[in-house]
Amino acid sequence: MARQDKLMWSRRTLLGAALGAPFAFGAAADSYPARSPRLIVPFPAGGPTDVLARIAAERAGERLGQRLVVENRGGAGGNIAGEAATRAEADGYTLLVAGQAILAINKALYKTLGYDPATDFTFIGMLGVIANVLLVNPAVVPVNTLAELIARAKEKPGEISYASNGPGSLTHLTCAILAHQAGIELLHVPYQGAAPLMTDLLAGRIGMTLTAASAALPLVQSGKLRALAVTTGKRSRFSPDLPTLVESGFPSLDAPTWFAVVARTSTPAPILARLRADFGAVIASADYAAALEKNFMEVMLVPPATAEAFLARERALWSDAVRLTGATIE
Repeated sequence: MARQDKLMWSRRTLLGAALGAPFAFGAAADSYPARSPRLIVPFPAGGPTDVLARIAAERAGERLGQRLVVENRGGAGGNIAGEAATRAEADGYTLLVAGQAILAINKALYKTLGYDPATDFTFIGMLGVIANVLLVNPAVVPVNTLAELIARAKEKPGEISYASNGPGSLTHLTCAILAHQAGIELLHVPYQGAAPLMTDLLAGRIGMTLTAASAALPLVQSGKLRALAVTTGKRSRFSPDLPTLVESGFPSLDAPTWFAVVARTSTPAPILARLRADFGAVIASADYAAALEKNFMEVMLVPPATAEAFLARERALWSDAVRLTGATIE
């Protein structure tokens, strides 16, 4: 073949490929999903996040016409899951359940991060919120209200200990903001999991913690622990007599644990539209709300159009909290 013929053939091949690419993406979107997508969860099976993810996955799978396969990838504050999702193809077949840690905290907390939450992921839908409850062991911290706790902490600086799920965790940062804004000094005791934390709280080895309502409220109802406040912006339907931190004078601490489902930013627009529509329909359904309520969780409606502004506020809040504590992880 002559050189000129080769050049012409190469140009025709490249032009055909370029023109055919949009049609290829369109065909892929039209047939999506042709197989089961996976939903990566950044915590082990059985915990509140896993329960939330499976409730959403079952119902979204019915709408998509394919079963969503839940894949638990716990560890490193959510970073193992976040990095796994970033390495996957941007084709809609790998979705990620992500909360404050992955989307708002870790960028400020970790010196190196294998993903950029602001640019690598795009919002699909807000799966729900889990209220956190401020708990004390009354045998260790004999108070009945948040005001009494603050007064006692001012009388005895550094003597009241609080447990967290680790440096830079949501529980650590929320308590640190509370202490800073209240002008009190608390002793931070980090743990590596909720189970040993609650064991020590019940045994009286620590005085206070923040934990999910699903774990907290049964212990409060049994009289073993005392609840002082919840971290939601409005009172929880599960404990309507319990005040919020916001109404207690801490307006920035509308800080429940929330979880969204996200995809890779470069996922084709038609596939993102399909995912947002199907997850949106699930999240807005009465059946979904009832399933969450059985597990002490609530729906939180954040339309995709307002999601970026919401996430920007969350990043600002938790980045400031990380700087306040001085927490950092290699």
